[in-house]
Amino acid sequence: MARSIWSGFLSFGLVNVPVGLYPATADQTIHFNQLHKGTSHRIRYKKVDEVTGDEVATDEIVSGFPLGGGEYVVVTRDELKEAAPGKSETIEISDFVDLGEIDPVHFRQTYYLAPRGKGADRAYALLRQAMHETGKIGIATMVLRDKEHLVAVRPGDDVLILETMYFADEIRSPGEELETLPKEASFAGRELEVAKRLVESLTVPWEPADYQNTYRARVEELIEHKREGQSVVFEEERPKSNVIDLMAALEASVAKMGPGAEGGAAGGGTSSGGTGASGTRGGRARGGDSGTGRRQAAAGESGPPDLDAMSKADLMARAAELDIPGRSKMPKPELIKAIQAASRP
Repeated sequence: MARSIWSGFLSFGLVNVPVGLYPATADQTIHFNQLHKGTSHRIRYKKVDEVTGDEVATDEIVSGFPLGGGEYVVVTRDELKEAAPGKSETIEISDFVDLGEIDPVHFRQTYYLAPRGKGADRAYALLRQAMHETGKIGIATMVLRDKEHLVAVRPGDDVLILETMYFADEIRSPGEELETLPKEASFAGRELEVAKRLVESLTVPWEPADYQNTYRARVEELIEHKREGQSVVFEEERPKSNVIDLMAALEASVAKMGPGAEGGAAGGGTSSGGTGASGTRGGRARGGDSGTGRRQAAAGESGPPDLDAMSKADLMARAAELDIPGRSKMPKPELIKAIQAASRP
């Protein structure tokens, strides 16, 4: 059970709702410790004076803002604490806006807001329902971890969701940051029509579980094999060709989608996506409606797949199709057992 990282009140108008703030995402990155080669000794870092080489104690370290030419404005920790904004007790919604007005580039981190204490449920549900029916989201500011944040509060399926956001001056302008910007172009003949047809043929319902972190799965597989004293060799991805003929590339892509792709746009339907050699593309288990396993089942596969021969990335895709809970933390042997158990009639 997650613990709240902040508690206070969500305020709109004269209504104050006691709420707690909870992380909505979890970092699944595989972390390694640095070791001295040939030993199991951890690497430690010391803070040293760059001129004398002497180690410096934490209470002897101050912050300096560089002015150039080797000059600094020195600021102490106590001074920074005094300048820091105080802890927010209330998330006060000052404005409501349409979600579609906000470019997703502004969103930073996602949290859940949950009602806290007796009597909070009704006011909480009222705000969520009102925003849901009006299609609006609330804008506010709050202090979280000693930093002031612009936040958006929006209705989810069952809960209110809080998104921390970048302020306007934190968003880089593409015109200032990019060396070249695409120019407006005119498209000859069937180029745009074929491109739109390709988009339609690749269109599928959004299923988040269909998209897997294949790199993490490969690293987990590497660790598992090395722990068991085995070596592992991964299939190399095919190099992408430098396509020059845009029209030829579009037509080849549509043709690769198989029968029915030509009429996909006109008929309003979608065809099954093509797959690469590994059965994945862009992190998604491709093929059929939402995965290789479903496509094989629809085609009348003669027997069960050899799970031991499958990579962990493919096993993760299969586990997603079977909606196996906790699959992201399972090692390969446990994943195989879970798939076998879930596949039994």
